[in-house]
Amino acid sequence: MKVAVVLRQVPDVVEELVIAEDGRNLSEDDVRYVTNELDDCALEQALVLKGRRGARVTAFGVGGIEARDALATSVAKGADEAVFVPLDFAERGDSHRLAAHLATPLREGAYDLVLTGVQAPDEVDGSLGAILASSLGMPHVGGLVAADVDANGPKAVVRKEFAGGRCGVMEIALPAVLGIQAAEQPPRYVPVSKVMQIKKTLQAREMTAPVPEVRGTRIAKLSKPETGAKAKMLEGDAGAVATAIAGLLKERGLL
Repeated sequence: MKVAVVLRQVPDVVEELVIAEDGRNLSEDDVRYVTNELDDCALEQALVLKGRRGARVTAFGVGGIEARDALATSVAKGADEAVFVPLDFAERGDSHRLAAHLATPLREGAYDLVLTGVQAPDEVDGSLGAILASSLGMPHVGGLVAADVDANGPKAVVRKEFAGGRCGVMEIALPAVLGIQAAEQPPRYVPVSKVMQIKKTLQAREMTAPVPEVRGTRIAKLSKPETGAKAKMLEGDAGAVATAIAGLLKERGLL
């Protein structure tokens, strides 16, 4: 069984995001990129399938030079093959173009399963998994928290979370695209020393085909959240603070 995993590099939202001068992009020099958290869960689910069913796992690292680091990490964790998908800074987050770009190598690779994170913080035009499934002509189901392959036939058995904490178990014919919300276990840790060792010898295939022009969504303007009123700090002992809170509630007609 062959499994492909898409690892997108996205802005690290822990850092302050700086808007570029054109007002439509982030400032490339001020952005730190990391592997999309849910794509990392997709990789972990693929590695679970490798351990359970002997799957061969291919990681597709999407982005700039940082994607090569992500590929080294994926191989250190257990992926069998790495494919570097260079993508210009301004093209990231465009799920339609990325799906059109990945469709050919994924189709030629004859993968039984294609796994992606169910969403990414910078995608502007819909879930990559669903769009990719449409491009490949494969069935798709997202929001998954577990996935296995039926040993008795060409189908996967998946668990999907619904609102209210309900879970559904479904069967999906292979080949298929799965949107992973959480893996069956937390993403495994790999020592930095092992990653650095892999980087020295990793021979990742590189996609050289140009990214196709696809009509999709374009960002017209980015803006930071509006600054609201600052919080009022209440000083004094517990009694004084309680009296002040009661006064504020009465003032607003809440008591």
